[in-house]
Amino acid sequence: MKKLYLSFLAMLCMAGASVLNSCSDDDSTSSGNPDMPESGNALICNGVVREIKSAVYSVETPGNGEKADASEAASVYTIYLSPTAGLVDVDGMLIADDAVKITVKQPSGAVDLAAAGNGIAYGEIDVNSSNVGEASKAVLSVEFLSARVARISAEIETGGKTLTVAYYGLCKNSDASEEGDDADKVLLDKVPLSWYLGPVKGVESHNYYMAFTDAEHTVSKGRVTLKEAGYLFVADLYAVPGEDAYTLPEGEYMASQLNEDHTFTSQYTGVQYIDAEGNKTQLSLVSGEPLKVTREGDIWSISLRFVDTDGSEKSIVYEGQLQIVDQPEDGGFYLPQIGRDVEVVGFSATATYYGNMLEAGTGMMQINICDETYDTEEGQGGLAAALVVFNDLFGNPKEAVIKPHEYLANTSFQWGSWMPAVEIPMEGLVFPLGTYVQLDDGTSFGQFSYGKAGIIKIEDAGTTQGEDGKEEPVYKIEFNLTSKDGFTLKGSYTGVIPITDASDDKSDDDGTSTLERDYDMDLSKIKKAHYYTSDQVYIQGIGYKPISSYGCGLQFINIGIEWVGDHLEDFVDREPGGDIVRVELTTEPGKENEITPGTYEVTEQRWPAYIKPGVMMRGIMLDGGLHGSRWMHQTYSMWGDDNKIFEYMDGHALLYDGQVTITKVEGEGKENWYRFEVDGICVRKHHVRGTWEGPVVSQTGRAAAEKDHLEPPRLLRRLPAPSVPMSRLAEELPGIMFRKAGMTE
Repeated sequence: MKKLYLSFLAMLCMAGASVLNSCSDDDSTSSGNPDMPESGNALICNGVVREIKSAVYSVETPGNGEKADASEAASVYTIYLSPTAGLVDVDGMLIADDAVKITVKQPSGAVDLAAAGNGIAYGEIDVNSSNVGEASKAVLSVEFLSARVARISAEIETGGKTLTVAYYGLCKNSDASEEGDDADKVLLDKVPLSWYLGPVKGVESHNYYMAFTDAEHTVSKGRVTLKEAGYLFVADLYAVPGEDAYTLPEGEYMASQLNEDHTFTSQYTGVQYIDAEGNKTQLSLVSGEPLKVTREGDIWSISLRFVDTDGSEKSIVYEGQLQIVDQPEDGGFYLPQIGRDVEVVGFSATATYYGNMLEAGTGMMQINICDETYDTEEGQGGLAAALVVFNDLFGNPKEAVIKPHEYLANTSFQWGSWMPAVEIPMEGLVFPLGTYVQLDDGTSFGQFSYGKAGIIKIEDAGTTQGEDGKEEPVYKIEFNLTSKDGFTLKGSYTGVIPITDASDDKSDDDGTSTLERDYDMDLSKIKKAHYYTSDQVYIQGIGYKPISSYGCGLQFINIGIEWVGDHLEDFVDREPGGDIVRVELTTEPGKENEITPGTYEVTEQRWPAYIKPGVMMRGIMLDGGLHGSRWMHQTYSMWGDDNKIFEYMDGHALLYDGQVTITKVEGEGKENWYRFEVDGICVRKHHVRGTWEGPVVSQTGRAAAEKDHLEPPRLLRRLPAPSVPMSRLAEELPGIMFRKAGMTE
């Protein structure tokens, strides 16, 4: 299964292009192993995979107690694992004649196959104490977690033949199958979901919601669908938890609608039988009977009495491990989830730079990390991680690099953040988008675990010499995340990471901004702002026109003017260097010589249709200079005994979007004081934000004030060449509906 859905974003950019990426270059056409069972319980003999569907054991205890040797006196367990469904005793296993047979005296972990009485056999493979020395590999582990639940694994290589066994689930005692204790029980061994739903309003109880079955199944958005005939047992429980809210309290739960401690609701609690054709039969619960929860070690038992399809009363019982996790925010997932803690030990890595794909003004980088099994052994349980992080935009995407930083989760694609995973429906399929881990289980999609919170830490680890002799950067990446269903996603990688540019930049980056990320201005060096008016407004593509033609007045407010003087004593309204900003505002006719509070939105274009009182005119470049609404950053140096200043611009941006909000500041001696809250947006979609408060005075003292608007400032004679434009993506992430899980359509 070498199709890793780590590049779904590419499909959103290029219709018809493949969404599949892997950490290897030669695996894009692999189709996976369709025979690998989804349950994970399988026997694999010489490469042929068969799912284990029945497990039975018997116990033989030596009689009379006359054995002196303790090892000879030990009970012998004989276990049968068969691909035939429905076998409940040894006789059935012998008739089917297709089971792995295991004999063991101590079913508590690793088995010594060199010890008498222990062995494993399947077909022509038979390894025991008499011939184990001939096997090149002979590993067997058998552990009974309870009288009905076993965990078994084996790896055998002998005589040119191989056998691999992996099983965890119910293992029925053949000798007790007809005894009264088991005759009226339906035993379940699978947990499709086990959710903690949090405290209940108005009572002390907390809500737990679980589903159990004995059949293969799928879970989509909290709905359990059986793929074969079987029972589905759903429990909606209420209890006052102990110190750990994620541990289900033991005891007897009684039916109630009041959600008090140790109760269950009949509305959501129940039993269904689903036949092979998918027909569902809702089975009645036995009135007055409790739902019982017990625990022995890490093995839980959850049971309830019900009336079966034949009219007989039975207990439906789940026995096995139980891990309670938070219900996903969106009610569940379409794609199968890994459902456990995972750690990705990085073996190889690649990265793809998407630029300003989500129009957040940040550069999106997706880093794909694969472990060795995923990279080299198809369908054998390998892990891979997709990490989507946001950092700088690059003027030349071909020069994009991974930026060292400690990234935190954020859903707004902010600089310095990583993107939690979401599911995107598209053309009848569902794809993951964002940060997640994928398990290669041999199916065409695999299993997933979606990142929700945590830290991705990327460090600079020096350089190494590449195959072409050039120095290449080495990165150290560590991540420790929590998944949306409550599990831990950890991983690490140190090494070179090749980067592919997949940005779809358009030619709208006109060189009017030097910003590579959002920028917060420091306007504290400015002591006084100035305004001046003009009776002419520049219309894009036309030229200057009287502002009165549009029923407006026009004013320019400079929070820090760009040119002050040549000496330190000239800087009375601001200190040398730092941020300055200008806003070009339209007013009601005749009010251009006063400051009018309000919020002024930047016009989409400088065209007549956008000009009206109360807007902020979009910035424009004329004759090599930045005019209208714009931001600049200045730096300076001093020389000579007379403190002569040389000040020049080292950063700039025309404001193409955004707003400014002006508020009158009240107080004694503050007749002309105002507060300006600026949030402008440049051509690269970066925000330029800042707040300034202080006196605003007329700039009439400056000679030929209008010329400051019509001519380039003296320090703006050389502008950097336009950089490669950033990309855009018009698609919007679809919302995901939330609903509580149910049993029926």
